[in-house]
Amino acid sequence: MSEKHYQISPIELVRWAEPLFGKGEATGLPEELLLSYEAAVGSKLPAALREYYLACGNASLNFYQDEMFLPEQDAQPFDSHLTFVHDYIASDLEWYEEHNEEDYEELAQLRALPRERWSEVVKDHLVFWSENQGCWLAAIKKDDLAQPDPIVYYNAEDDLYLWEPFADSVQSFILCTILEGLELKINKKAYSTTDPESIQKTLAESSVDFERLRQPYPFPGGYFAHTCLDTENNTLYIYSEERENRPAALKIFQYGK
Repeated sequence: MSEKHYQISPIELVRWAEPLFGKGEATGLPEELLLSYEAAVGSKLPAALREYYLACGNASLNFYQDEMFLPEQDAQPFDSHLTFVHDYIASDLEWYEEHNEEDYEELAQLRALPRERWSEVVKDHLVFWSENQGCWLAAIKKDDLAQPDPIVYYNAEDDLYLWEPFADSVQSFILCTILEGLELKINKKAYSTTDPESIQKTLAESSVDFERLRQPYPFPGGYFAHTCLDTENNTLYIYSEERENRPAALKIFQYGK
């Protein structure tokens, strides 16, 4: 019987999947780059995000569908670099002024304030991922950067001013995002079912322990994607719990099939 690994981390997922579905071995960013970035912004990155950058920051799967942003050595913003929301807003202020455009309501509020008071209108966030067409940005509150694995937020109104919870932790967000990208890469080759009998039968035939598969992750979130990795057969089982308007589901990603 092949060895099974339950509730794998985002790092374990990418280290397995990158050689099979990506562009080779998963490699990380150099420690010196992260240290330089952190010194420039005056704050350390959350441990979960930092560890992921160090282990898998260069993996092609981070950029296959939606795009992970990377730290720039001197913390220069934009161009797919880690960028704070207040930097985006400052750029908007400059553009509107240069083009003699009338400020929209939120921008007018911020223009009337010194930058150190902008958080009275919108809390600053560090943007670290973007949907491929720019429909959403994923970010961490600047005030939460000291937390090891903080909540991830998204711009709920497709602007920079309303941010709502997106994932319970950085790790659960990355896990979900990579899995969604993998599903698109595998396309119709992925097996999927919502039939309870088929779920149980498939897992039993594959010697996957359903009770172990349903156990929670060691980090917040993850109920949408319980995992079991069979490295011998290069097969990943993903079980999603029942949620509002969504039945429980099983998906199987298998290399070569």
